[in-house]
Amino acid sequence: MKQRTLLSTFNLIILFSLLTRITVYSMNPKFEACEPKTCGGTTNHQNVSFPFYIISKQNSYCGLPNFGLTCSHDGFPILNTSETLYTVQNIFYNNQSLRVSIPGLSGPRSTECIAPLRNISGHSKRFSVASKQKQVLLFYGCKNMQEHSIGCSAENRTGSVVALYWDDVENLKLAKKNCRGTVSVTRVEDEKRGVEEELRRGFLMNWTAKNCSECSNSGGRCGFDQDHYAFRCYCRDRIDSENCYPQPDCPSN
Repeated sequence: MKQRTLLSTFNLIILFSLLTRITVYSMNPKFEACEPKTCGGTTNHQNVSFPFYIISKQNSYCGLPNFGLTCSHDGFPILNTSETLYTVQNIFYNNQSLRVSIPGLSGPRSTECIAPLRNISGHSKRFSVASKQKQVLLFYGCKNMQEHSIGCSAENRTGSVVALYWDDVENLKLAKKNCRGTVSVTRVEDEKRGVEEELRRGFLMNWTAKNCSECSNSGGRCGFDQDHYAFRCYCRDRIDSENCYPQPDCPSN
């Protein structure tokens, strides 16, 4: 009889412990809600997490204001800054940078003509173009420069769009003579490949935001409290202002 009582007590302790764990882990739904997501494409598997969030798949408290991403039809994240739309190729969370490209120049050459781009100034409130990258000039409505053409011009479908590095002096002179449309300025990360391939690959941008490493290294997921306009670390059992490391016990009186 005594053995049965001890066994029942032991079982109750285990049950209580399991229920306590389940209760604790279910206390913070924001931890589960801010699990990294992808756009679900077959060619891009980039995980998206703080400071970014996918507007259609994650809550806004999982990222920062102005860092919301949409998804393209082919599964790439799309960043919308005050300047223009960018296709996100890669996100490098360790050094707070990302590789982006212009949507109209990101994929293989198509039958769609290229519309004039807005010039990239290099800076916005949250994002800036990384230094030491190559400028590329895009000339629209060009004739007799097929060797440097990257597609037809939406401004003049009988003309082409010519892409040239900014220091290609001789061809720039020819473009000024043979092109009658808009001139846009963009950037590429380097010039190891041909200019068309480099435009597809894109260029690097940096972002300015709270670093998430302390929170993520402690097992948490970063987020943002819009009511208090403050960074938050979502832990399994609580919400913290910095990290999820065990809190010290309060000193006894």
